[in-house]
Amino acid sequence: MFFFAFLFIAIAIVNIIYPSFGWYLRYGWMVKGDSEPSDAYLFMSRVGSIIAIIVFIFYVIPNF
Repeated sequence: MFFFAFLFIAIAIVNIIYPSFGWYLRYGWMVKGDSEPSDAYLFMSRVGSIIAIIVFIFYVIPNF
């Protein structure tokens, strides 16, 4: 269980710092040419990761 908690937090932190990496893994390989994620996608990806970490800290970690 500890491994999955660490993995979840690590992925969320990477997504906060470098959100375009997740876009390239999910969508970027399907597009030919120079395509980049929109600013709205990057912003919402960061916000979603921050919310996920907050929820994880307050609801999952106390149940360990």
